[in-house]
Amino acid sequence: MTNWRKQQRTQLLTARSALTPVQRAEIAQGCLVKIKDLLSQYPPGSLGIYWPIKGELDLRPLAETLLADGWTLSVPVINNQTQQLDFAHWHPAMAMKKGTWNIPVPINPHFVKPQRLLVPLLGFDQANYRLGYGGGYYDRTLAAWTDQPQTIGVGMEIGRLKSIFPEQHDIAMDVIITETAMQQGNKNV
Repeated sequence: MTNWRKQQRTQLLTARSALTPVQRAEIAQGCLVKIKDLLSQYPPGSLGIYWPIKGELDLRPLAETLLADGWTLSVPVINNQTQQLDFAHWHPAMAMKKGTWNIPVPINPHFVKPQRLLVPLLGFDQANYRLGYGGGYYDRTLAAWTDQPQTIGVGMEIGRLKSIFPEQHDIAMDVIITETAMQQGNKNV
């Protein structure tokens, strides 16, 4: 399955990079509306978002609205010792520096554990398993946490697969949001 996953990643990255700016904006707008709708069902709390890389949907335009609604935001910081993610408090005006893989991280991080996570995905299936880039950071992080946050995978319909053929370490998302759908998983939300 490793070769299959590698091929799928390549195909999905190619499809994502072929989107026009107009298509990308329409997809992003559809996802942002669905994320806002989902989060409005909960009292504001701690939310982990992500810094977009490799053509991922940029959730930062939603940040000011979420902060105004009372949410506190955090971004993932790769912990090179544990190979897991730590989440650092974040707001748009915060001073940032380049972290692992040149992904921006807060200069003076204050680490928190979010109640909910918006998790980027490259591909996904009907059982809410996600296909990422293969680094395993989210899976390792979630496996290590005893009290699980709600996981909300965020991606594009072009990433929908029949199955990702989940492996033992893969962890299904509670919800997957794309520009056209919000699918609930089998876990309690």
